[in-house]
Amino acid sequence: IHFVLSGDSDTTHVRTFADPHRQIFQRGGIDSFIMAVPKSLGLLNCIRIWHDNSGQGSSSSWFLKYLIVRDLQTMEKFHFISQRWFAVEKEDGNIERVLPIASETEKQEFSYVLSKKSYHSVSDGHLWFSIFSRPPSTTFTRVQRCTCCFVLLFISMFLNIMYYDLSNEAKTDSASLSFDSFNINPQQMIIGIIVDVFALIPSLLLVQLFRRLRSRRQQISPLRQALYSIKSNLEIKKENKQKLARTFPWWYIFIAYALCIILVGVSIIFIIARGIEFGDEKTQK
Repeated sequence: IHFVLSGDSDTTHVRTFADPHRQIFQRGGIDSFIMAVPKSLGLLNCIRIWHDNSGQGSSSSWFLKYLIVRDLQTMEKFHFISQRWFAVEKEDGNIERVLPIASETEKQEFSYVLSKKSYHSVSDGHLWFSIFSRPPSTTFTRVQRCTCCFVLLFISMFLNIMYYDLSNEAKTDSASLSFDSFNINPQQMIIGIIVDVFALIPSLLLVQLFRRLRSRRQQISPLRQALYSIKSNLEIKKENKQKLARTFPWWYIFIAYALCIILVGVSIIFIIARGIEFGDEKTQK
């Protein structure tokens, strides 16, 4: 994938996106690159971007949502919104486009904001869906997400079976909803909401614990190194302190997994004990 960036003062030569250490432009990924220029380009106007259509099958198609260019000297951001396919067989068949700089109105458009927020919410924020659509850049692994899902599942089963008798004893009144042989009343709905809330609390705490774990080996990316090179030591120390205050040491991962094992183990024990107490007929219901 190649591009040419144009500004008021100058235009770059043809540049190619590349990283020798990892695979770039994976599905759902956000990639960062550093570009050096001999002199300032001034205020950016547009970017011309294209690919060589060299992939096999669907690999030759590329969907670009947006690009953000940041001037590391002024820290000013320039947004280029695409939301288009670069593919011969899709939309208008173009594999090359010129993207003008986005205005403030375009950056606030509902379709752009909704697409950006909704995709992030599902791919990284939704606990179940993110197992399959996890962004490559996050440190919250699929194994950790799956573990949190198991904790949520078993705690929900445990709380539901503990409150089973209470929900059945709730009296049916005129406000009940009936669907053939299935009845539900306000008391049962309240019990269900309470059970869901109590099931979510431990799983959400575990999710935050996993998300805030620091890497065992702190590797500074080239982009971070470039930012550090233009910042004062005071700014760097302040930024590091803020980051450390929001994260946990890497060895907290053992505490997180221990809590998961304890919660799942206790839930299984109570589920089995309660099932034996109910008997076969009641358990099958």
